[in-house]
Amino acid sequence: MLQTVGRSAWWVMAPLLWAMSWGQPLRASSWDEIGSYLRLIQKTGVEALVANDCPEGLLGAFHEGRQALLMCGNNLPDDPAYIWVVLAHESAHVMQFCKGGPLMPSAVLGAGMDQTRRTDPQAFHELKQYHSSQHHVEAEARLVQALPPDQVRHLFKKHCAERLKP
Repeated sequence: MLQTVGRSAWWVMAPLLWAMSWGQPLRASSWDEIGSYLRLIQKTGVEALVANDCPEGLLGAFHEGRQALLMCGNNLPDDPAYIWVVLAHESAHVMQFCKGGPLMPSAVLGAGMDQTRRTDPQAFHELKQYHSSQHHVEAEARLVQALPPDQVRHLFKKHCAERLKP
């Protein structure tokens, strides 16, 4: 599958497949790591907000129009590893916004989803909650959230480099 999408897609799949082959994703282990990544996101002009009145079940969101990344404090445990997953997921949507569309071609996304489903058959079950037009971007965000923190930061810098303010 990777050969059909070309070498340019390999940068997305290599770390993704490596991370997933070990089972649990590598996550940020400290609040300092999370704070550092939030500061990087804010350098793109995106506001980082915490709300304590989100609807039950909502963990985070990215609002393109307001350029705001929201974390739902009332629904998140006080655990940096858990917070990291939600932050990485929502930051994938920021990356999609910076890039002006999906981060990866459909074939690469499909290969990543297939690999993930081998270890976690329910990994993309939540996609049923979204309109079909959102499946691609939501699936990408779920793949990004499984990457090690250094790979998430690398992708963010790659896709949002033009928006980063010194």
